[in-house]
Amino acid sequence: MEERFPLGLDVEAYLDKALEALRETYPWAERQQFRKERRYAIEETADGPRFVTYFRWSDGSVEREVLGCDAGKFIETVISQNRDWIEDANPETERFDVPLRGGIDAHGWLLEQYTFAKHELGGYSVTVTAGNRSAGGSRTFFIPPEFFAGSYDDFLAQYAELVPAYAFGLDTDYLAETEGLRAFLGF
Repeated sequence: MEERFPLGLDVEAYLDKALEALRETYPWAERQQFRKERRYAIEETADGPRFVTYFRWSDGSVEREVLGCDAGKFIETVISQNRDWIEDANPETERFDVPLRGGIDAHGWLLEQYTFAKHELGGYSVTVTAGNRSAGGSRTFFIPPEFFAGSYDDFLAQYAELVPAYAFGLDTDYLAETEGLRAFLGF
């Protein structure tokens, strides 16, 4: 039982660990920002104690799921189920659109927008939007605070690992030469 529940049978200890991990990327994260419809527990089942999630739907019905996982996987589940809510709790206050060269294409996907943002509770993110003739989408990456600890060149090196911009021809050289980006990011 210790392997599955190394912090004991109080689910709050595992939720605290999930929050601690979320704060590595989202320093503003608080438990009250977790999704309100979702609850967590450790309950006794026929197979012994297990992690359990509950989800309350808008019609009032409740869905219960017994997870057959260990503590590490449970913490990952809590993180993935709440990441979007943590991000949404910190709205953008200022944006910087990276000017794009025409026709930046990666395997049939055309880069449409590449935007850095500052956030109300602190932190920065970047949103990459691309599409083809029939589909499109965006992905937002929050930039971990430790990326800002060194020089701008250090930032760009770490950033290149987080956001594979090179796929669209926006390598670190291009970003380094983008007028105004360095100042926007506080370097």
